[in-house]
Amino acid sequence: MTSILVRVGDLLRRLLSFLVGAMLLAIVLLVCVQVFSRYFIGAATPGMAEISRLLFIWLTFLGAALLISRRELIVIDFLHDRLNADLFKRLGILIDLATAAFLVMLVIYARHLMIVVGQKIAPATGLPFAWFYGSILAFAGLGLFFIIERILAPSAAAAREARAKALAEGHAAPTESLPS
Repeated sequence: MTSILVRVGDLLRRLLSFLVGAMLLAIVLLVCVQVFSRYFIGAATPGMAEISRLLFIWLTFLGAALLISRRELIVIDFLHDRLNADLFKRLGILIDLATAAFLVMLVIYARHLMIVVGQKIAPATGLPFAWFYGSILAFAGLGLFFIIERILAPSAAAAREARAKALAEGHAAPTESLPS
């Protein structure tokens, strides 16, 4: 059960990393087209501006979910050196539980917000506002999944965090070199 959970989590992390990068690239391209269109052609493109906003909203919330999966969204670094490993582990669990409680409330109120405001239509693209607010539900759902994964498979989470820390510090694990 936990191995399936870890595999799904790893797949979701890769997918989120790709989506965040693709959305950032799309936003840059759309804004460049908008600038070119407005200043060189003289035509406004309000639909592209709205799509850029939609992508930025999704980029923000999906990126935040990715940070939750890496335990980088809420970090209390200044206590790391002052607490022993057991207390720091307990602090991590407390942070995960508090984050999970916040995400559950976010799911409830975001769903309510989608019901109330989701019927409105964006003026330039004609998309329902539910597309905009759906990013909050996606963030909360993914965040809850990653917290559950971390609680049920702590050894896999610890190994992943150790690899990420080593990469961040420039101490990547040695890889096989190509033959010369």
